[in-house]
Amino acid sequence: FKDDKVMHKIEDLLKCIELRPCMYIGEYKFDNLYQFLNGFLYDHPNLRNPGSYESKFKYEFHQWVRSWIEVNMNIVFNEERDYHFYIQKVSCSDKQCFDLFFKLCHIYFKELDITLTELDMAR
Repeated sequence: FKDDKVMHKIEDLLKCIELRPCMYIGEYKFDNLYQFLNGFLYDHPNLRNPGSYESKFKYEFHQWVRSWIEVNMNIVFNEERDYHFYIQKVSCSDKQCFDLFFKLCHIYFKELDITLTELDMAR
């Protein structure tokens, strides 16, 4: 990319991965995607900003996925885990994991956009 700042944003990176997953994670495996994203977020500079998409994704996405699955798939989880665990529990294949993960990312970031816009307007 001409503007390397684009790849510093988790939402933009996820859009690129969704289009060409193997270019970023090698094999089409949900475990690889999860590990790649953990590495990307490990010490990301935007984590210092609690309102950043990277910070919200790293620290809040797990619980959001759990809640979404419990409400929309009528499943109750009895333990706190990560989005990787929750998505794998309701999927039968890596393809289903990928499809659900990216569907949830789209919903999550759309909701996040709305929430952040409302907060900006309230100021």
